Amino acid sequence: MPEPPTRSARHPQWARIDLPRNPSSVGTARRFIEGRVSAWSFPRRAGEQLVLIGSELVTNAVLHARTDLTLTLELEDGRARISVKDQSQAPATLRHYRTDALTGRGLGVVAALSDSWGISAAADGKVVWAEVAAANDAGGEAPRPPQLRNGPAPAATELPGTRPVRFLGVPVATYLELQAHNDALFRELELISIELEASAARPAAPLAELVDQLYRRFRSQRDSYRDVAAKARGQRTVDLQTHAPPAAAGAAQSYLDLLERADELCRAGLLLTTEPPAPVRELRRWFVEEMVAQLRDGATPTPPPGETVGG
Repeated sequence: MPEPPTRSARHPQWARIDLPRNPSSVGTARRFIEGRVSAWSFPRRAGEQLVLIGSELVTNAVLHARTDLTLTLELEDGRARISVKDQSQAPATLRHYRTDALTGRGLGVVAALSDSWGISAAADGKVVWAEVAAANDAGGEAPRPPQLRNGPAPAATELPGTRPVRFLGVPVATYLELQAHNDALFRELELISIELEASAARPAAPLAELVDQLYRRFRSQRDSYRDVAAKARGQRTVDLQTHAPPAAAGAAQSYLDLLERADELCRAGLLLTTEPPAPVRELRRWFVEEMVAQLRDGATPTPPPGETVGG
């Protein structure tokens, strides 16, 4: 149960709520933060930032810490501090997304929207915190997420029974947008998966099926070229390469079919993740068509429509 804020006309004020490891905690946290922001008369824009930050911190804890958690809000001298304590010592992970990405951002949105943030060790877990000043309501651009250092990409290793697959002239910006969409989608499917494990209630049949067939089968296969593309940020195109057995062509086609089924659920509003824009969908389909053509038919690699090799 939430604890009430201190009854004092002077700062600091604080409020705290204990939350279970359940996707429903994200909505509970949003309502809790909105209530405190209103009660404390915190400026609107800065309050909206707090709600977004809190939602991401709680979602991150539900997905990755997978323990009960405590959300704390503190207000002092025109600055709000929000923190989420969990019972896991696993490190939190920051990925770099555009600041206008809608979901799946995790700590990226925390870094983008807060004045300062960090991670502190606790005796039985860790605390992820962020601070927002009321003065942020005056406008101005939010701080950009810190740049990430990407390690060298692993070499594409040719194993027995595999064939090389080359993707020439991949547009970097569209590819990174594709990765961000996949992260958002799989993040939402993971939340649904946790809900399935924790509750007897079943979501809509198409969602349960998507969790079984897409999330559980392919969750480890969507980051294949992330490091290479991230290192190419700022370039227009990049060439990618992998090795795969001929049988992977069928799996790739199944993966595409499931992602396009997920697009339908996005359009229908059954998923919170938005449908990817047409260039992302076209690039996704091109990836699969290239893999199938090269693995099954030994076709020569061709760049996406509108791109040229080395362009």
